[in-house]
Amino acid sequence: MAEFVYNNDGFGALTELADTDMSDQDAIDLLVRPMAESDLTGLDWCILTTAEHNCRTRHELAFDGIGINRELDQRVGKVVAHYNARPDDLFDVVIRGCHELGVKIYGNVRLNHALNPERLTTVPGAVNFSFYNSVKKDFRQFSFHQYLAELFEDLLEKGVDGISLDFERKAPFFPPSTPWDESRSACLWFLRRIRDLTDKPIIARVSYEPEKGRPQGQDPLAWMAEGLIDVIVPGTHNHEPDSLDWTFDEFLEAARSSPRTCQVWPQIWPTGAGWEDGAEDGAISRIHSAEAIVARAKDILARGADGVYFFNFCCYHGDGKLFNEPWQLEMFRQLT
Repeated sequence: MAEFVYNNDGFGALTELADTDMSDQDAIDLLVRPMAESDLTGLDWCILTTAEHNCRTRHELAFDGIGINRELDQRVGKVVAHYNARPDDLFDVVIRGCHELGVKIYGNVRLNHALNPERLTTVPGAVNFSFYNSVKKDFRQFSFHQYLAELFEDLLEKGVDGISLDFERKAPFFPPSTPWDESRSACLWFLRRIRDLTDKPIIARVSYEPEKGRPQGQDPLAWMAEGLIDVIVPGTHNHEPDSLDWTFDEFLEAARSSPRTCQVWPQIWPTGAGWEDGAEDGAISRIHSAEAIVARAKDILARGADGVYFFNFCCYHGDGKLFNEPWQLEMFRQLT
């Protein structure tokens, strides 16, 4: 059976949850039930950002939306604070809801991203995070690896079915002058550390284009050859528009040769209103229709992939709706 996994980036429907009583059932009905009813097999739940979390962790960096000056952030902060004040936080509720409704749930941490780096002053050690396009990005620091490993330990303790390493959110991971052997080694050391944490599935999202992944230390073929991951998700690099026509044969070959069973879930990023490719002759919109998404997913499976990974679908609608329109539900039902 093919896997159809949906990425939730931590915002999306959380803004709508703020308008409910924020009960357990409200969270499950809004965040989990639509996916279960559409026959999606898995939810890749991002805990928000590297430095601000939508669930409780040992570092107590709960997202509060203060100082960001966007209504969306303030509403999400309200939701996080509400559930964090209860015995079960929001992610605990989502995990339980997924398991009750037969959906796998993965814990996803943005490896190199922070909305507000100043909040990291409470984290011991010289942790170095990216701040969107700032220059302070360096994944070679082992204190950063330690911090991330602790977050994944907390997610595993919550009972997720696996963990997800996103090497493509807000890339790059290293200063431009970083030698390849150093960036490659840093990511390899990190993968080995995470593999030692768990025997549950480890998912890695990378660029499908080697020339764009290499400067970020990505060496997914070597990771698979060493048996470090259970799922590889090749996708477009660093929020670039998805043409829906690229291939992934090298990932299939490497996965089939891995000493550890490894699946391939090529990514579809169904970009919608507000996302453009910035062409010099005028921005060209890359809004994908439901028919195009279904056709691409079927093509991916026909080419031998084990599943399809839908990235950041909450960006699809200009009104911020997350996966609750009838045509969206029907679109996924066409695939199963």
